[in-house]
Amino acid sequence: MKKTVALAVGAAVVAGGLGACWYTGQTFDRMLAEEIAKVTQETGIELSWMPTSENLFTRDGVLKVVVTPEALATLDPQLAGSEPIEMQLNFDNRILPLYIKSNLLFDTAKGTLAPVFTALGMQQWQLGAESASSLWTMSNSSRFWIGDFKVKEGLNELSVLPLNGTYSGDLEGNGHMTFQWQGMTFHEAQSKMDMVLADLKGSADVAEIQGLWLSPRSDATLSAFTLSMPESVKISLQGLTTATQIAGDDAQTLSSNYQMQVATLNLENESDSLALTEGKLDLDLKGLDLEGYQALQAVSGQRVDEAAIEQALDKLLQRGATLQLTDLSAKLNGEPVTVQGEAKLASTSLQQLMESEAGMHALSGQLQARLSDKLGKAVPQLAPMLAQFTGVGYLKADKANLTAELRLDKGMMTINGLPLQQ
Repeated sequence: MKKTVALAVGAAVVAGGLGACWYTGQTFDRMLAEEIAKVTQETGIELSWMPTSENLFTRDGVLKVVVTPEALATLDPQLAGSEPIEMQLNFDNRILPLYIKSNLLFDTAKGTLAPVFTALGMQQWQLGAESASSLWTMSNSSRFWIGDFKVKEGLNELSVLPLNGTYSGDLEGNGHMTFQWQGMTFHEAQSKMDMVLADLKGSADVAEIQGLWLSPRSDATLSAFTLSMPESVKISLQGLTTATQIAGDDAQTLSSNYQMQVATLNLENESDSLALTEGKLDLDLKGLDLEGYQALQAVSGQRVDEAAIEQALDKLLQRGATLQLTDLSAKLNGEPVTVQGEAKLASTSLQQLMESEAGMHALSGQLQARLSDKLGKAVPQLAPMLAQFTGVGYLKADKANLTAELRLDKGMMTINGLPLQQ
């Protein structure tokens, strides 16, 4: 009796597992078809699925991607008459009860780009991803990667290091992404130019808000960047960080905040040098019309349509907006410079804004600038301009600083109460 019950329970478990696998496979087929249709409709990129192994436990196949001339034209109208770009992605999908494990790998030997990869010696280059999707929790966890490669042409050399990333979220694409790119180097022999970009990483939340894909929060960090051209210019940057947040004020408007910090930025040429340290930027754009923002985002992903863009901008400008500059500051060769203020754009249209007189009447605001009175000595190339502005009253001495207040009201601009000279 006990053995019979055990066999019955075991049979039920197996049957339930097989049924769950069948349901998972059917769901995978439906989701794949829906995603292919969605991408084709929204981007014009043609996708087609060619199965290679399809049973209760697998859904292997090849995803063929064709970027049509029409899709290319959305990036550049001059590409409208070009040949389509064809690519293939190899998929291995394992079907388990309410669980899908997938592996994707770009095929460098197939498609119109295959001769290019062969010519560059990049047959072993990899672009891939692996993911795990749960129909029980309707969640997905993935990681993706882009392999390193080198391209040499004569004495010129480009070296691109690996990039890795992760995603965790729901099956609709709402979630959190991270990436880390080790960087790249480039050497150009004729000009003796050398460029190095080192360790770029970041993260972003991704969400669909009222039909619009937005990143409510994102951040990025770049460890170092250098660009050197002997007998010309040298740029050296270290410690760049950025952070962006987008949030809804109410049902009709949204606001965005952008912050940036720079540890050091050195600019050098044959005769001058400028060291920017402790650079900061903190600004808010408030009161953006949500429908106008959505419309502008929608048309930006399509072929250039000037009428649609103008209509979207008019909707965006109809409500007006406020730009609040909380902090713009840095030290230039060790001497501090700070700017703060606010600018407001009243309800207007693109045509009015483009017309100088009407457009200026829609703008109002004020900015306060504070500069060290030793800035001219620290940065000699700025000394003549600072002396001129001080002489006409656009800069005022205030203890150990030079200050300026810029006001814009009804088309009139003043600095320290003096009209701006044209």
